[in-house]
Formats: sequence, structure tokens, C-alpha cells
Amino acid sequence: MKADYITNGSTLPPYLAYPRFLLGMNIRLTAKEVYAIMLDMTLNSEAAQTDKRGRRYLAFYNKTIAEIIDRTPSTVAQSLRELEDVGLVEKKLIALHTPYHIYIKLPAGENDP
Repeated sequence: MKADYITNGSTLPPYLAYPRFLLGMNIRLTAKEVYAIMLDMTLNSEAAQTDKRGRRYLAFYNKTIAEIIDRTPSTVAQSLRELEDVGLVEKKLIALHTPYHIYIKLPAGENDP
């Protein structure tokens, strides 16, 4: 990989936002990585859909995220369970043999004084 020094005129390459609240959370690094990818997909991708209540969600198979992070679908499933346990993800089964609707959540009240 070719690398250049950062100068005043440098621009950022495409990147994922990594929320600071993840730093202090007691979840595996892979779960944090999966969350950052899903957050980016929810906010910046046409893959995100909107339900009747105006909430954005993703509908995908674990294999999709697994390919992005070079892990197995079972690793992604474990990460999703961790994220569900801490309340950052909500999965809803709509029908058999279809992907879950996965709602990515943000911590409430983090910006309150």
C-alpha cells in the first residue's frame, strides 16, 4: 500500500464512523466493528429501508457482513447477539426464509447535560 503524509490539503478516504460510546462498552471488538458497519449502512446506504413508523432498518443475511469483515456468518451472529444484549440492535423476524429486519439503535440521552 502506498501512503502519503497528511498535509493541510489532505482529504479523507472513505471511512466508517466509529462512535465514541463503543470505546467503553464491554463487548468484543468484532461486535463493535459489526455495529460500526451496520450504522454506516443504515445512515449512508440505499440498503437501508424505512418501516411504517419511520424507523430505518437493514434486511440482510449474516453472510453479507461476514464478507465485509472477513469473518464467518456465525461470528456475525454472535456479534449481533452481543449487540442485542446491550440494547444497540433489535432483530425482528418478518417471515421464515427471509432476512431479519435489523434496527440499529443509538444510546438515548448521551448528549444530555
